Amino acid sequence: MNIVSKKELANYKLKLELVKQTALQVQKDFQLFDLPIEFSGNPNNAYDELQQQITPTIDRLLNLDSTRFFALLYSIDVDESKINDILFRNRESDPAHEITALVLEREFLKVLTRKLLSKGNK
Repeated sequence: MNIVSKKELANYKLKLELVKQTALQVQKDFQLFDLPIEFSGNPNNAYDELQQQITPTIDRLLNLDSTRFFALLYSIDVDESKINDILFRNRESDPAHEITALVLEREFLKVLTRKLLSKGNK
């Protein structure tokens, strides 16, 4: 069950406050694993900025510390079947880049869900 349509989701992704909150959520979750992520505070390029930092971190964990890699993704609550699909299909794409996109999407959805649910309780 989706709480918003794809069109509404795309519109929410442009809201500066949600972008900032997503960046803070990413920082918080990665810090739990002693993986610092910096955010300049500029919401206009936040997703690119985060993508550029997270992708090499994901790649390093994937290749050197799979236990920590899976623990991080589990704590963020990234869909395991999507991760497995990326890791085990035979494609020439960059798995770290695709997984980073899943991480950012999940972090954004957490922020959005909190916002929408808190609106409903007021």
